[in-house]
Amino acid sequence: MLRGITLLLCIALSSCYMLYLDAKAEECFYEELQLNQKAGLSFEVAEGGFLDIDVTLKDPNDQIIYAANQETEGRFRFSAAQQGNYVFCFSNAMSTVTPKVLKFKMIVVQPREADSTDLSEEDKKIKSMIGDLRNQLREVKEEQDYMEIRDNAHAEINSNTNRRVVIWAFFEFSLLLAMTVGQIYYIKRFFEVRRVI
Repeated sequence: MLRGITLLLCIALSSCYMLYLDAKAEECFYEELQLNQKAGLSFEVAEGGFLDIDVTLKDPNDQIIYAANQETEGRFRFSAAQQGNYVFCFSNAMSTVTPKVLKFKMIVVQPREADSTDLSEEDKKIKSMIGDLRNQLREVKEEQDYMEIRDNAHAEINSNTNRRVVIWAFFEFSLLLAMTVGQIYYIKRFFEVRRVI
């Protein structure tokens, strides 16, 4: 009974990557999926230009399943309608000069075969509930990973903005100090008495 309960119904394999994509470049990745296998893709542009990228996901027959143009971030989940290599491509073709740094993660859920031993109805229910909890926990973990990527990217934007504000404040202070010294010198010269001999 315990053996049947502890049987893993599915495991999630995921890989998180960072990709440096030059201007006018396109990178494609391939994932082999079985029929009705669940998969997902999440991405976010971390650096470069307007932080936008083009994304396409194609099935083995080269039909587009998902396409997004000039997106900063996104997530897409699907179930494989057929067995074969699925292709997902990131394109920076719209950028003429700016390279992009992209963070993406491909999640593939691998189903496992059920245990061949006879289980009671209660055991089957418990096993089903454990599988549902595992799937929900995996989705929560995916969401946390996605939010961590977003948080890191936004923290970097905030630190860059703060650095620029501080530099600008020092520049303004220097300019005001120089203007103050210049005005004092000018007013002092204005009230000087000049004698011509």
